[in-house]
Amino acid sequence: MTFNQAKVIIVGAGPTGMTAAIELARQGIPVRLIENTAEPETTSRAVGVQARTLELFEQRGMVDAMIARGNRGLAGSIYDGGKRVFRLEFNHIDSKYNYMLFISQAETEAILRDALTKQGVIIEREAELHALSQSDRGDAVTAVLKHKDGSLESATYDYLIDAEGAHSIARTTLGLPFKGKTLVESYALGDLYIQGNLPETDFHIFSSKYGFMGLFPMGNGRFRIIASNPVSKPSKNTAPSLEELQQIYNQRSDIPLRFHDMGWSSWFRINSRMIETLRAGRIFLGGDSAHIHSPAGAQGMNTGIQDMINLAWKLALVIKGEATHELLNSYGDERVPVIRNVLTKTEGLTSAIGSGNPIFRSVFDHIAPWIVSTEFVQEISTERMSQLSLNYRESPLSVGDGRPGEIHAGDRIPDLLLVQLSKPGEETHELQTNLFRVLSPDSFTLLYANITSPEKTHKQVQSLLSPWKHLVQGYQVSGFRENERQFRRLFGTDPAILLVRPDSYVAFTGLEHSVPALANYLEQWFPTQPQSADRENEHARTYGLLERPFEGVDTDSHLRSSATDRRA
Repeated sequence: MTFNQAKVIIVGAGPTGMTAAIELARQGIPVRLIENTAEPETTSRAVGVQARTLELFEQRGMVDAMIARGNRGLAGSIYDGGKRVFRLEFNHIDSKYNYMLFISQAETEAILRDALTKQGVIIEREAELHALSQSDRGDAVTAVLKHKDGSLESATYDYLIDAEGAHSIARTTLGLPFKGKTLVESYALGDLYIQGNLPETDFHIFSSKYGFMGLFPMGNGRFRIIASNPVSKPSKNTAPSLEELQQIYNQRSDIPLRFHDMGWSSWFRINSRMIETLRAGRIFLGGDSAHIHSPAGAQGMNTGIQDMINLAWKLALVIKGEATHELLNSYGDERVPVIRNVLTKTEGLTSAIGSGNPIFRSVFDHIAPWIVSTEFVQEISTERMSQLSLNYRESPLSVGDGRPGEIHAGDRIPDLLLVQLSKPGEETHELQTNLFRVLSPDSFTLLYANITSPEKTHKQVQSLLSPWKHLVQGYQVSGFRENERQFRRLFGTDPAILLVRPDSYVAFTGLEHSVPALANYLEQWFPTQPQSADRENEHARTYGLLERPFEGVDTDSHLRSSATDRRA
């Protein structure tokens, strides 16, 4: 593929941008992926990969490599005044990945680059988005790129995905407010090795009158330390020393440890910001371009990756002419509430564990151990942190025509052992499998459970759903005696159908008689008659298009303002 054949240009080759490129390329969409840095990052910024991200990576063939390189965190130990107050245990997570995987972002990006290579996508480095515009008809995006030698290149694409990061040129050019705040506290961080008895099965959070400190186990004695209120005054020309980090630790913990062999360190401040609109015409924003927040709870990178897994399958279907353009609006409908929830929770967690108020800390010491010791709170807390509890129930894509089991349309579908009886219309046979192996990241999956008349149901499905046979694969499934209760909880006991999206969230729930309603659902979003170009352009013009052409733009001036924005 040459660059001028690309349908989508993706700005930024961090985890968010690479995920977008992998997802689109796997579905046959030509992409161009640009990155302004000359070399891959080597420092470990994000360090935690959550269970939900691991589930999604399993279906995309990347999870084994991640687990092999990472360290499984089985719990979180919370301390106050140097003594442990409570322990949050991840074995309550309803997933085979009932832990938090600690792995440096550099390692995560290396795994994603390997996946890119398999898809035939290269990262075009030292190429920077300089300016952009959308056509008056709203049917294309023009991007001006600045290359290493200073030359400018203008090219037109069907869509642009902005994953550039916190200093996004696209977001600034579109005038999208990055609402939120910058916390006044300064933080120190470093990657180093420890000598002492601090379990690598846990991450360790220390709350004290001196401020917050966290240690996160990267494996083989290596930890990431993050601490508020450093001893020295941060400056651009310095970085935290090993001696200062040791001093901070000794100040806030009674567990004897010696730090050594620090790999790198840095100062930073926490920003908590987001945009309310993830789409402007044919431009989409995700990852740090759309939301940045506290590292508390290890949510940021996971949220950005899941932004793109949500967007890419929708965008691929629209580009192929197999879905309505209205489908793309659901990206923001679904992800903005998730992002807002993440910001609220991480801000609250940062405030709580960093509080120096003696009254608050006294109440925390006495009440928290009792509350967190309950199984209910353990389950709720770990499900939220792992991002398994996030759902799209309020999305226009989530429709229930009867709910056979406990699962709602819009919920993440969990994995479980089951019997795949057959594909509809094939000779019946039993095959032991896992639900995740049945699901496809490239198409919808229709699951039939408790069907009393498979032949009759199959004929109805074949009659009503045949226009979407390229889009939907179906399986008749049942549970094992060992997990019958779990199967019934999910699918109920009555004849049921569940349509599962390519990102493994339930799109439609219904009973045996719901096949006509399912056909109506599919016709709404994936019509058998393609949209006309006029309808597409009319729709595009209603979504905040940037209609400013390049003619008359002072590109040198724009470059200066862009550089200023990056330094801010």
